Amino acid sequence: MLKFLCDIANTSKESRSCPLQQRFSKKQLAIADREQELLHIAKQLVEAEGYANLTMDKLTAASPYSKGTIYNHFASKEDVITALCNASLRHEISLFKKALQFEGNTREKALALHQAYLLSAKLQPILFSCVLTAKSPWVQEKSSPARLTVQQELEKEISQMVDVLLQQAIAANELQPKTGATVDLMAFANWAISFGSIALLSSASETYSIDRLQGTHPFLFNLNCMLDGMNWLPQSSDWDYSQSWLRIEKQLFATELQQISRAIPDVLK
Repeated sequence: MLKFLCDIANTSKESRSCPLQQRFSKKQLAIADREQELLHIAKQLVEAEGYANLTMDKLTAASPYSKGTIYNHFASKEDVITALCNASLRHEISLFKKALQFEGNTREKALALHQAYLLSAKLQPILFSCVLTAKSPWVQEKSSPARLTVQQELEKEISQMVDVLLQQAIAANELQPKTGATVDLMAFANWAISFGSIALLSSASETYSIDRLQGTHPFLFNLNCMLDGMNWLPQSSDWDYSQSWLRIEKQLFATELQQISRAIPDVLK
């Protein structure tokens, strides 16, 4: 809860401290606790019935609070969805910060970011899928301006973390972009290959083209194809990135991996 309040107070300002005892009263802390409780209930409702079936009436019925109290927190069900999206972005940011602590070359750090993104999808699949839903016009139009502003700031923070790594790789001459490959385009390519791989491996795992991948590591294969194409050195022909992947798991994300259910399809592991 304190971390949640710090995020609200210091969005995209990592260097600032968060002296909660000075910034928030007991009443404000209680309100924040209640909001997190409501978001937890909303996430359970979405998991059971989907985003389309989420309503404020259902959230009221599933919670110990009145509808009026819930409307004090959220302007609409769409505002709830945006709040869930923001929770997902905060979760990604926390894992991305861990990823950037990896001691290795810049391409290994990029793999650590991708592994963080994959883990965020495994650990919080409902929140992960919420990010695109929250970008739907019907959600954006009915969400509160304040919550949309927070969402935008969180998205910027994620983008800046990726941009900085790309710039560091270029400065170190480990990333040698081809003509026309700007930082923003390369950042988008990384997101696209990661998001697309996760979406297909998790949602279409019963298809033949994915079912036959058992025993391989398609996610890492896709990443290496893209990073090789971007001319990010060392190339996969000169470096064993499967070992890098294992080192990242062991050194950074052992706790997260322990939390992941064995029910997750092998193709995503």
